[in-house]
Amino acid sequence: MSERYRLAYDQALANGGVITRKELNELGITARMIEGRVASGQWRVVARGVYRLAEPADRRNLMRSVLAAWPGVVISHESAAEVHEFPFVTSDRVVASHHSRTTHRFPDVDIRRTHDLDDWHVTEINRIRVTTVARTVVDLASDRPASLIGRLLDQLITRESVELFEVEAVVEAVGRRGKPGITTMRKVLEVRSGADRSASVLEQRGRKLIADAGLPVPVPEFPIPWTTGRRFDDAYPDRKLAIEWDSRRYHGQRAAFEADRARDRDAAVHGWRILRFTWDDVVNYPSRITETLAHLLAA
Repeated sequence: MSERYRLAYDQALANGGVITRKELNELGITARMIEGRVASGQWRVVARGVYRLAEPADRRNLMRSVLAAWPGVVISHESAAEVHEFPFVTSDRVVASHHSRTTHRFPDVDIRRTHDLDDWHVTEINRIRVTTVARTVVDLASDRPASLIGRLLDQLITRESVELFEVEAVVEAVGRRGKPGITTMRKVLEVRSGADRSASVLEQRGRKLIADAGLPVPVPEFPIPWTTGRRFDDAYPDRKLAIEWDSRRYHGQRAAFEADRARDRDAAVHGWRILRFTWDDVVNYPSRITETLAHLLAA
């Protein structure tokens, strides 16, 4: 085998088994030479200007193949979930997204067109360009129920693969009327951000955590003594100690952040202490909550 063909095979193997016409030309392999290899069956055309010189050893190599074929392609949806090792998600095909008005085809790959895939929605893992964990969750919500997406998001937060505010940021960026999955995502985020102030999932989990630790049960929705119509999420009135289950962490919610700081200052003036716990605290660091409460209630 000549040196140029050896280099072509090396490049193809680095690309998951494929090589583009441009790469072949740069190695000195002409259109006529390419046609001869294809006609003899040694190489196979898999897409316009893309040739397979070696079969992919596994799905990851197939992913690298499509990425090599089109620089703008990003592994997404179920395949991104596979790369990120999501629980509850499986797929028989490789799925990729491409920011293009034209339709691309690639053997054994489902290529989807997208017009809202920003640079910060993409990362790279083991030489595979792939949507971030947060963007992948939002994409998967397009054809899955809120119950499953909620379970998936809880698992990912628990193992510190993503934070709630990262998913909120993606939803805010791509959310638009009619975009698949956005209604589902907003429903999932609402119960985890405390938007339902009557009894959010965050509040319920926090209260259960306190009860399971054998600590005194706080008074839920306790009226703030110095402010008419306002309430603490939970409180120990005899200790002048209040709890706010707060996951409003995304910077876009600046007004809510400032209002919370003002409430904290008012509480201090009236001799109250406010403890603020987030979804991350409840899911990943529950001992921080119980140890803090145990110390303050014992004082």
